[in-house]
Amino acid sequence: MQNPRASDDSGSSDVEAEISDGLPPLDRSHRVVEDEASLVMRAEMYQAYMKELPIPTNRGSVIPFTSWVGLSFSIKQLYGQPLHYLTNVLLQRWDQARFGSDSEYQSLDFIIHPCKAEATVWLVEEIHRLTSSHLQIAQLWGSDPMYHSLVDPVVPELPRS
Repeated sequence: MQNPRASDDSGSSDVEAEISDGLPPLDRSHRVVEDEASLVMRAEMYQAYMKELPIPTNRGSVIPFTSWVGLSFSIKQLYGQPLHYLTNVLLQRWDQARFGSDSEYQSLDFIIHPCKAEATVWLVEEIHRLTSSHLQIAQLWGSDPMYHSLVDPVVPELPRS
């Protein structure tokens, strides 16, 4: 049996490591404390951009996964899209909710079919992209000094010439 906290698809092999998006941790020593107005402005820009990203409709691959965060990391790589901050938070909580359960050490793709799990992630993602309030996001960011670790880099695609 595998430990989902030590999954190789979660971006970390350390059991006690913080669940992340697979990117190296940000250097927090030079972190500037953001004021409420700039957080609201950043959240508004973030939400507007995320709302514009189309949800992929052509899904043909079956993605093996041992944890929800691991599945999200694979989805991000496969589709080249960030997932919404709120989706990342939710998937992290779903993984944490398994700690102490009967299935804690069982690979999730044996419990939930990979196609259903991926469809669930995209449904949740669509809800977060289309209906989330930038004010709520800013409030959550303001209450969590580590929120950056759950915000995927948003890189606008340049028009092709």
